[in-house]
Amino acid sequence: MNNKRINQKNRFAIRLGLYRVFSGESQQELADVLHVKLCALQTWEQGIHNCSFDHLIAICEHYQISADYLLGLTPDDDPYSAKLEKDILTSTERKAVILFEEYLRSKHKK
Repeated sequence: MNNKRINQKNRFAIRLGLYRVFSGESQQELADVLHVKLCALQTWEQGIHNCSFDHLIAICEHYQISADYLLGLTPDDDPYSAKLEKDILTSTERKAVILFEEYLRSKHKK
């Protein structure tokens, strides 16, 4: 169960970072929207700390995504991923996202 929890924490960190990048927001801009310090948001995106329930709701409302998806409780091929890939990203952006995701995964393996 501990490995599953770690994987879900990493999924949250990765998906939060990806949605922020896809939306064109800087970390500071999202931190301002959520009324948190930049360092708090950075620790969420790095998978060091979890956000509060209230912040999770605010993130979901801001990006119009489900908490289940953001927390990694739904598969990668859910409607939110499909929308993200088809409606928002160009092929160049999708390639950049894949590279970014690989980078984040490598950081979490250390």
